[in-house]
Amino acid sequence: MKKLTSLSFSTLAGALTLSLAGAVALTGGACGSSGSKTGTGGSTGAGGAGNSGLVPLTSSDTGFVQDAVSGVVGAWFAYGDSVGANANMTTTDAANSDCQLKGGFPATACTQITTPTPGQPFVPTDLATSQQCTSGIAALVMNKGGTPDYSDLWGGGIGLDFNNPGGDAGAAGVKDLSAYTGVSFDFSGDVVPPKAMRVNFPFTGEHGTDSPYWGGGGDAALAYSPLTGTTANPQHVVIKWADIGGPAYLTGQTPSINPANYPFDPKVVSAIQFQVFTNAMATTPYSFCVANLALTTN
Repeated sequence: MKKLTSLSFSTLAGALTLSLAGAVALTGGACGSSGSKTGTGGSTGAGGAGNSGLVPLTSSDTGFVQDAVSGVVGAWFAYGDSVGANANMTTTDAANSDCQLKGGFPATACTQITTPTPGQPFVPTDLATSQQCTSGIAALVMNKGGTPDYSDLWGGGIGLDFNNPGGDAGAAGVKDLSAYTGVSFDFSGDVVPPKAMRVNFPFTGEHGTDSPYWGGGGDAALAYSPLTGTTANPQHVVIKWADIGGPAYLTGQTPSINPANYPFDPKVVSAIQFQVFTNAMATTPYSFCVANLALTTN
């Protein structure tokens, strides 16, 4: 399950960075793989600059993206079950989060986001590659009404809106990215929870707030996206639109829901999200980075 909060920086910050972000986007480096191919969905190795077939989504020093080629405009943000919809420069709005407001759980039971602070500018750790990093601990799913409450304790992560120029005062819209074949990025981390992350692509027409994700569809559908990069061995990932499906977990609901009834449509996609999801056995620590995010053209 995914949730999307408001953007992670104020309207004023967004306005001040628009011109800078646009200029950087035109000169930023693209990502590429220096490792060997491992099949559809990615290859291992660090990314590089100067590769053809890529439109880099370069961010400013506050995490704002304004790409003149694709028209993508929006901000990187941190989100989680502990973050309210009105998170801003002075508050994470935790009291209005799913965990506390809807679930009725104490703050200590919610997903803990260590970095970055939700609602504040998302400063890249490396401006040259627009690398964005996050760390925290996804919550342990506890019972509510006798059943595990995955709806209110669903984890957290980071993401980028594709069409939201307005900052906190704006509403995330949709973007037609059907002229592109997908996305690529470099993924690395010190603490990457195995089989506990999804690369979500929320879009108009999904089932409720159940977004499709990389690896979530087809006959070989996974419950997770195969993110395996480490700090020592970054993973270069290439995701084609056809690789996005599901979510597979819909088939296990009662009554069962066929995710094929909600096919992903890149004409109305709103964001990319890197989510650490929860389970009822233990909390899930995480610490990972995403760099060189780009749209692919071949």
